[in-house]
Amino acid sequence: MGCVGGRSGRRLSAAVLAVALAGQLGCTGSLSSAEPAAEAGQAVAASSVPAPTSATDGFDVLGTTVVANGRVTTKVGCLKDLSATTLEAAFRRRVGPLIGWDNPHIYPLGNGRRLWLVHDSYLDYQGGAQTLHDRGPQIQNLAFVQQGTCFTLIHRGTQTNRLNFEPGIGAVPGTSFFWPLGGALHRSRLQIFWGKMEYSVPRPGPGDGLTRHPVSTWLATYNPKTLERVSFERAPNAGVFPQYGFAVESTTQHTYLFGNSNLLNLDREGGFYNGPHSATKMYLARVPLGRLEVAPSYRTADGWSSEASDAVPISSRFFVENTMQPRRFGDRWISVAKVDGFWGSDVVIDVADKPWGPWRTVRRFEHQTRYGNDIMNSYQPILLPWVQRSGQLGIVISENARSWPEAVANPALYRPSVMSVPFPP
Repeated sequence: MGCVGGRSGRRLSAAVLAVALAGQLGCTGSLSSAEPAAEAGQAVAASSVPAPTSATDGFDVLGTTVVANGRVTTKVGCLKDLSATTLEAAFRRRVGPLIGWDNPHIYPLGNGRRLWLVHDSYLDYQGGAQTLHDRGPQIQNLAFVQQGTCFTLIHRGTQTNRLNFEPGIGAVPGTSFFWPLGGALHRSRLQIFWGKMEYSVPRPGPGDGLTRHPVSTWLATYNPKTLERVSFERAPNAGVFPQYGFAVESTTQHTYLFGNSNLLNLDREGGFYNGPHSATKMYLARVPLGRLEVAPSYRTADGWSSEASDAVPISSRFFVENTMQPRRFGDRWISVAKVDGFWGSDVVIDVADKPWGPWRTVRRFEHQTRYGNDIMNSYQPILLPWVQRSGQLGIVISENARSWPEAVANPALYRPSVMSVPFPP
């Protein structure tokens, strides 16, 4: 994703603020190769971060790749299980040709299969890449298909001319693209919301967030067996304040669309200090089960309304962002969020009896990145959609170097981490 900010809730930490004011605060992996890199921050000690490596824990170094029908498909291998410990070990290393990536979203495909859609990805089909930029530019969305414990990577184009898994409609290379949001499988169709993103001009200042912002919300329908796109249209509510479908979860009667502005370019809201920002508010809408293409009803203070203007937040907290990711486990609603995203260090676990709440925090803890919070930041955690054999929940959280040039030089700094937390009481 984009330029990062500080680590405290209502004000930048002194160390990060000093770097930001010096114009040295880095950018995360969403910078395209055409964008100028941020000025490098202070060098990271060589002993503190592992050198780039092609070694793996479970996945093949390169995988077996087939190019056909406009798609590049790479089988990267199988893991011994899907525990948080095993996934963490595997994601520390390259996943076949994938050497850097972030922000996974996971959707059911049926019959033991799942689709992972991830954000800004860097690939190396030859092997031996020492930096993110060694083998060409990033693509903004990439797919994994998970069959049991086995994973396959998919994108469009060729190995040298890499194109997004989902090109969307109306995207202009170098100007706009699509990022995945929430989605749902119902009967024989998979529906996924996509946010159309534009590169921000002017770019946000140091410490003021991402270099892109959402402009509209779209809805795609896919064949879950082949992943062929059936349709791609503007969502019934195509707005971005908030983006309904930011997260999606269903009960036996309704599919719930959680909404967030997903706006992390703080310059567009007056800069970091002009908070609380719009992304601190979560909203909720609902449609009949699996009917994401129909106009939703919106959660109000005491019920539901067909008017989006009647909606009120179901959660409003923090200073920069509160991008909750709820899932339903049996009759329990559980959500994970990072306090202020890039600008914070704590993770919160919330529970509720109903998707509209009241949500209550049952656990808050500081997340320590793989190589230390002075070197890396973290953002956008999600809950794995299965309970660990230990009875715990698994969380995937994106991690990146605080100084983007450090991540470019060492891909090990730009890969998600996986951890376990106790199942909430």
